[in-house]
Amino acid sequence: MIATDNHRTGYVTVSVEAERSMRWPVLYGLAFAGAAVALEKVLFPFLSPDSYQLLLGAVAISVVYAGVRAGLAALLVTGLAKWFLFLPVVNSFRFEDLKTVARFALFLCLGLLICWLGQRLHASDRKLRLLSGLLPICAWCKKIRDDQGEWRQLETYIHDHSEANFTHTLCPGCARDVVN
Repeated sequence: MIATDNHRTGYVTVSVEAERSMRWPVLYGLAFAGAAVALEKVLFPFLSPDSYQLLLGAVAISVVYAGVRAGLAALLVTGLAKWFLFLPVVNSFRFEDLKTVARFALFLCLGLLICWLGQRLHASDRKLRLLSGLLPICAWCKKIRDDQGEWRQLETYIHDHSEANFTHTLCPGCARDVVN
């Protein structure tokens, strides 16, 4: 929670949004990746050695639910786990080994593509929350008419249709009028 104090007007503004953005989304990515690696370890005898579906699923889930940083963390953990735990050790150069390395590189590229698409998804979601256009507002009470024709408080309408939060205070002129 961030609080700013403006000494000239004497009010404090508190932002809850900043607290949400400071969470550790990487931990979610690590948790999803750990679960996917454990599941892959259990199911490894039943899967083909170059199966990446579970690991890419962990990356995708991390991106959608916790953001791009979580997806990148999941991609890093699942990539390292796949490389060190599930891929065969290359002793001599064979064509099959080259295919394994190419599939691993494709896995990394697909994981990065999922992260990029997730970033675009989150950015477009933020843009959708912006207000735009003309708002029918009462000139007297400042209520706004919504799409259903109901008149709602300005603060409620803007809070429901954007990421803005409100704090109520008095401007210096109104504060003088209230005191007098």
